[in-house]
Amino acid sequence: MMTRSRTKAAKLEEKTKMPDRLSNLPDELLSFIISKLPIDEAIRTTVLSHRWRGLWRYTRHLEIDVNRMIMPLSQKNNPLDARDPGSASGQKMNKKLTRSGLMVLLLLARHRGDLDSCSFTHFPYSIACEEVTSWVKYLMKNKRGLKKMSLQCELFDIGRNRECVVDELTAKENLNRPHFAAGVFSGLNSLQFVNYTLASSSPFEGCTKDLKTLVLKFVWVVDETLDGILKICEGLESFSLLESIGFKKLQIKNPNLKFLQLQSLQVSDIVISCEKLEMLCLDTLTYPADRFKIYSPRLKVFKSYTYSRLGDMLVIDEGKHLLFTDDLLHSYIDFWDPLKSNIFLTLTKLSLDMNLNDSFESGSLLDFLKLCTRVETLEITLPVRQRLGLYRSHFWGYKKACECVRHKLKWVKLRGFKGQREEVEFVKHLITNGKNLVNIRIICYNTPTVSAEMEKLLYLSSTSSKLSIAFIFKSHSVVQELHDLQIARDPLIRF
Repeated sequence: MMTRSRTKAAKLEEKTKMPDRLSNLPDELLSFIISKLPIDEAIRTTVLSHRWRGLWRYTRHLEIDVNRMIMPLSQKNNPLDARDPGSASGQKMNKKLTRSGLMVLLLLARHRGDLDSCSFTHFPYSIACEEVTSWVKYLMKNKRGLKKMSLQCELFDIGRNRECVVDELTAKENLNRPHFAAGVFSGLNSLQFVNYTLASSSPFEGCTKDLKTLVLKFVWVVDETLDGILKICEGLESFSLLESIGFKKLQIKNPNLKFLQLQSLQVSDIVISCEKLEMLCLDTLTYPADRFKIYSPRLKVFKSYTYSRLGDMLVIDEGKHLLFTDDLLHSYIDFWDPLKSNIFLTLTKLSLDMNLNDSFESGSLLDFLKLCTRVETLEITLPVRQRLGLYRSHFWGYKKACECVRHKLKWVKLRGFKGQREEVEFVKHLITNGKNLVNIRIICYNTPTVSAEMEKLLYLSSTSSKLSIAFIFKSHSVVQELHDLQIARDPLIRF
C-alpha cells in the first residue's frame, strides 16, 4: 500500500512539474490572446499565475462593457431582481453604478502599453454626466496610436440614474447627446456610434484623411450635421447609416467612398454620387418622394433588400411606402437619365430579394439582367410573406435568356425555395441557358413538394458541362434564415 501511495504521489509530482505551454508563450502573444476578452474577464486572468499578472495592461485592444462590470455572474442569473432598485441586489447595483465611471477611467489609466482599438458599452447617464467625453478625451490624449473606437449606449439604465450626481432634468436634456470637444476624433481610422445623438460635426474636424470607416446605427442626426460630417470626412472608404433618423434628405458625394450601406431609413431625397464606389447595399428604405439618383460608374457589387427586415417594416410611419427591389430596378431600366445609365455596366455580383412567382417582379429582374452584362454571381432571396397585388402568370418558361445568363453567369444562390411553379421555371431557365454556370445552390425546406421538384431539376439536361446543383435543407424557418443573413451582412466594426 505504501508503494502504491508513493507511486501516486510521484505521478502527481511529475504532473505538477510538467511545463505550462500556455504560460511559456511570449508576452506579446499572451497579450494578444487576452485582448480578445472583455475587460472584466481579462483582469480575471491575473489569478491564473504570476506569469499572467498584469498582462492585461499591455493588450492592444480594450473591450469595456459597463453592464458586465457592475453585474457579476451571480446577479446575471437573476437580472430582473438586480434591476429592481428596491431589492437587495438592486441596492448593491446602484452602489456600483456610482463608481462605474471612475472605474472605467481608472482602468484606462492603468493600461500601460500601446492601444490599437477600444470599445465602450455604457448607459445613458454616462453621457449625461460627461463620463464618456472624459474617457474619449483621455484615450485620444494618452494613446496616440489608437486607430479604432466603438461607442455604444444601452437603450435603458439598470436600476435608476445615480443620485446626487446629476439633476434628473439635466440628464434628460443631455440623454444620448455627448458634448465632444472639437477635433477629438482626429487620427482615428474607424469609428462607430450606436444609440447616440450627434448634435455637431465639430468633433470630426481633422478627420479629413485619416478616418476610413464610419458606422452610425440608431443615431439621431439632422441634415446639417450629417452633411457636415460627410463633407469633413472626405477620405471615407466605408460608410454605414443604419436605422437612423432626424434627417430628411441624404446626399452622399464622396470622392473616395468604396462601400456604402443604407438600412431602414425614411428619407424624401437620396442622391449618391461616388465615383469610386464598388459596393452598394440598400435595405428597407422608404420610397423617396422627390428623387433617387445614383452615380457610381465603378460599382461591382449591388445588394437590395426589402423583405429581409420583416420586423422593421411593421413600424414604418403611416403613409410611407417601401422602396421595393423591383421598383428600384424598374426605375433604372429606362436609362435616358445619364445618372441612371451607367451604374450597372460594371457589376459582377447582384444580390436581391424578389418574388419570382410575381410576373411583374420577374419582368423587372429580366430587364435588369439585360443591363448587367458582366454579372457572374447572382443571389436571390424569396420572400416569406406575399406582397399585396401579387400578379401570377407563366413567365420564365416563355422568355429568351439574356446575354448575362447565357455567357457570364457562373454562381447562383437561391434562398427560401418552396418548389412553386415559377421558382422551378426560373431554375430551369438558368440550367438550360447558362453556358458558363458552375454552381447553383438552393436553400429550402425539406418538404414533399421541394423533394419532388428537386429530383426533376437534378436530372434536367444542362447546357454547361461544369454545372453542379446543391440543395441545402434547413431545419429552422426561412424567417430565421433571413435573420441570419441580416446578421452576416451587418458591417459594424469588429475588433
